[in-house]
Formats: sequence, C-alpha cells, structure tokens
Amino acid sequence: MGDPSIGNRATRGAMWSIGASVGARVIGLVGTIFMTRVLAPDVIGEVSAAAVLASSTNALSHVGFNQYLLTQAHESSERTYHVAVVNAVFGTVGLALIAFSGSLFAGMFSAPNLTAYLPGLALAVLLRRYGAIADKILVRDLRFRELAVASAAGELVYTFSAVALAATTRLGGQAIVVGNLLQSIVTTGLIVHATGFGWLVRAPWSWRRAREILTYGYPIGLGQLLYFGARYWDNLAFGAFFGQRVLGLYNMAYNLADIPAVQFGEQMAGVLLPAMQKVNETERKRAVVRASALLALVVFPIAIGLGTIAQSLMAVLLKPAWQGVAPLLTVLSALSVFRPLTFALSSYLTTLGRNKTTMALEAVKLVLLLGCIAAFARWGPLASATAVGLAFAAHALLTAALLVITDGISGRALFGGFLRPLVACLVMSAAVLGARHGLLARGVSSRWLLLAVEIVVGALVYVPMALLVARETSLEFVGRVRKALGRG
Repeated sequence: MGDPSIGNRATRGAMWSIGASVGARVIGLVGTIFMTRVLAPDVIGEVSAAAVLASSTNALSHVGFNQYLLTQAHESSERTYHVAVVNAVFGTVGLALIAFSGSLFAGMFSAPNLTAYLPGLALAVLLRRYGAIADKILVRDLRFRELAVASAAGELVYTFSAVALAATTRLGGQAIVVGNLLQSIVTTGLIVHATGFGWLVRAPWSWRRAREILTYGYPIGLGQLLYFGARYWDNLAFGAFFGQRVLGLYNMAYNLADIPAVQFGEQMAGVLLPAMQKVNETERKRAVVRASALLALVVFPIAIGLGTIAQSLMAVLLKPAWQGVAPLLTVLSALSVFRPLTFALSSYLTTLGRNKTTMALEAVKLVLLLGCIAAFARWGPLASATAVGLAFAAHALLTAALLVITDGISGRALFGGFLRPLVACLVMSAAVLGARHGLLARGVSSRWLLLAVEIVVGALVYVPMALLVARETSLEFVGRVRKALGRG
C-alpha cells in the first residue's frame, strides 16, 4: 500500500488476527471432535439449524451499520451515537421476535427440538450485537490485537464450557447453547473493556441522521444478508432435503472446510477495509491485486491440502458414525479456495461505495447456491455439496472479471495471482495422492502413518513449487512476515 506504516500495521493486524484465531480454533477443533463422541449427528444438526435462524435474523436486522461506522462516522461522536442506537434497537426487536418462533420452523426443517434451542442462541447473538459498535471502533483504529484476544478468549470459553457440559451432564444440545452464551459474554465484555464508553457520547436525536444511516446501509445490509444466506442457508436446505443426521455430517464437513477461509482468508481480508480506506484509488487497485495474490498463496494449499487428505484425516479423528464427513469434506474444500478471494475483492468495492454491486453479486451467488443444491438433491448429499463449491467459484470469478472490466485492474495480474499458487497446489495434491497410493499398495494400513506422510509430502512439495511458479508473491509474503515480526 502507498503508506508503508499502514501496510505494516495491516500486516501485523492480520498476523495477530490469524495467530490468535488459529490458536483458539485448534482448541475449538479438538473440542468439536470430542463433541462428536458424545452427541449424535442429528442433535448437532438441530442446534445448527437453530443457530442459523438466530444469526439470519441478526443479519436481516443489520442494515450496514458496521460499514457506516467505518466509512462515514470516522471521528464524529454524533454519528457514532446514532448508529449505536439504531443498531441496538434493530437487533433487540429482531432477535426478540425470532427467539420464540421456533414452532413455525420445526416442521419445515425436520427439527422437532428447534424450539428448545432457539431462545438461548438468539440471546447469545444479541449479546454479540450489543458489542458490535465497540468491535468496529477497534477495527477503525487498527487495534487488531485487542480484537484478536477477545475473539480467541471467547472461542476458548465456548470450547471448554460446551465440551465439559456435554460430557458431564445430560444437557445434550443445550450444552452448545450454554457455551455460545458464555462465549458472547466473554467476547463482548473484553471488547467493551478495551474501548470503554468514551466513544458513546450522547447527542440530540436526529431522525434525519437515522434516515441517512438506513439509506446508506440498506444496500450493504441486504448484501450482507445475501452473503450470510450463501454461507449458512445451505444448512437449512440440507436439513429440509436430507434430514438432521445428514445435516450434522454436512455441517461438520463445512466447518472443517471453512477453516482456511475463516481462520486465514477472512482474518487477512478483515484488515483490508480499514487499511484501504486510508489510501487513494490507485493504491487501492494495487492493494487488492497484491492482497488477492497473498491470500491465494496462503489459503489455497491449506484448502486443497485439507480436501486431499480428508479420508486419512477423518479416519484418525472421527468415530465410524461420522465417517460420512470425509467425502463431503473433499468436495467442500473447493469453497475455501474461492471464498477468501471474494473477501478481498468485496472490501475493495466497499471502499469505493459500490454497495449495490456487492449486493447484486451476493444475490447471484445465493441463487446459484440454493438452486444448485435443490437441482442436485436427486443425486444425493454429495452431489448437492458439490453445488456449494461451484456457486462460490462462480461468484469469485464473476467478481474478479467485473473489476477487470469496470475498474481497469489488470486481468493478467489479478488472475495470475490466483493461478500460480493453484498450479503449485495441483502438483502438491498429485504428490500426496501418489504417496498414499504407494503406501497402500505396499500394505501400509496405519491411519496415523498415512496421515503423517501425506502432510509431510504436501509441505515438501508445495513450498518449492510456490517459490518456482509464484516467486514474487512468495518473497513478498516472507518479507512482510519478517518485517511484522521484527516490529513485534
């Protein structure tokens, strides 16, 4: 980026976000795997359906408030106060309505216990909603360290509490609900503690300002709802088409496949919006090309590698009742290849105020996603899961093509940044599968040995291949990491 200090702060912010998030996620993953040993797939499926309904309501009532705060409010205490009030009112009303509406959806999604889980999960989402403005104050000020610590602490509290309750009590799925409540309390409490309430300065109420917030935010809010729908409504579709047991397997596979996108791609892309907001348009174009290439370099091998070793990994981690996760994970790993790229590209569009474009692209993705799931359902869950990867791929490529056509961004630079790491990943995947086939042909059957060899072979092949086919991006990545580490 143009200002080296902004680029370095963004890099350090991404490292803090990734480091804290990955550390917490590793523990969370261990907890999730343990949960599969004490809870059946249909129980986890029903809790997932309730969580999606609560979060969907949150997204529906969120009219671009965070983006307004980041791009319009700046240091204006009067605007900050108004967006905080509107955010709280919309969230409270929406989540209060959904909390006791489970009976309307239980039959639709074949989830008879949905009504029992929904109130607690709605309250957990509401508590996070109350901390949303303070959260974005930290983002606006590039204070990613405090934000990363709060998020990681909440994840750890959720993991330990949910696992302990599931293992030692008869709460069943309610253990997950209680864990979510405790997570929200801890995360929101730490975020608000980090910011204090100095940013919340009461101002005379202005309906004109409230209308301005809603007018600015409604395209963003609708786009976010569509994005949320593309991320989570496939869960509801799988429950409706295939039942809660298949939903439990699918949800597990999706969450595993999503780790590279969320824990690496989303964290890295999350620092782009406030960072790009501080540079001019020319630098933004350069930044989005470089950021996309860096995301591809880091996320692609994790995503494709995860799909490649899925069979061996699930054989080690999960009980026989959950082995149906492995083939789903293989096809769903495609979503983590493409999703992080759209994070970076959408951040660029948001900084230019092109909210309606973002909304339209999200609408296309959601229609493709749900339409393909329904169309492929006749061939079973695996075919419908394939539709998820196809929808994310189409959305990412369409967004990239649009920026090339409308913004004059170099297609060669943008798509080259994607394709070079992809070539290295394909070679890596072929080497891993070849090693697995060779070991099996020689009678090696140890699950742990197969997994260890596949991981080592993947790492040994990808690193030199990345340096060979994506040398410039690889060296930039190493240089930024060294610089960020040197600055603490």
